[in-house]
Amino acid sequence: MFVKTKERAGRTLFYLCIPENGGSGGRSWKAVEYSVCLGETLDLSGAQWVEILRSSPTFRSVSLEAVLDVFERYVAGHGLSPEILDGLREAARDAGRKSRRRALGERRSQEEARVSALRLLGLPPGSSDEEIESAFRRAARRHHPDVGGDSAKFRAIVDARNMLLGRNTRQGEPA
Repeated sequence: MFVKTKERAGRTLFYLCIPENGGSGGRSWKAVEYSVCLGETLDLSGAQWVEILRSSPTFRSVSLEAVLDVFERYVAGHGLSPEILDGLREAARDAGRKSRRRALGERRSQEEARVSALRLLGLPPGSSDEEIESAFRRAARRHHPDVGGDSAKFRAIVDARNMLLGRNTRQGEPA
């Protein structure tokens, strides 16, 4: 990743660029360059940085910390004031906080799913694998569609057992 400037109609525009070798597997002589125009200044708010970078499919997956590193080197190398990157620093800090919050939220939802699965099988927290398997068998006998049970309830019981025991039948692994 690098920063490039272009002169257009007497104005200087800043671009963030990602070079890539063209062709299949990068074996072509042709180089491809993906870029996004930042405008005439690097002094943008955090929201503006996020909006510009997230509006481009190419730059949507690039971390703001990586962009900040590139621009800090550019600013230092060209003798620009480091304060012009305050908005980008703010956006990178906010993105870091959001990813930590997202991870915490995912952890909470995993715990909630585990507690819900234990309740469905009628088990207390901290049940062993043997207790989970035994409770599953009892519930499966009661709710199996072949004995008049509800197929949705049976599927939920199977999914609860698989989740609690760390099995994944949806990707071809046996239950």
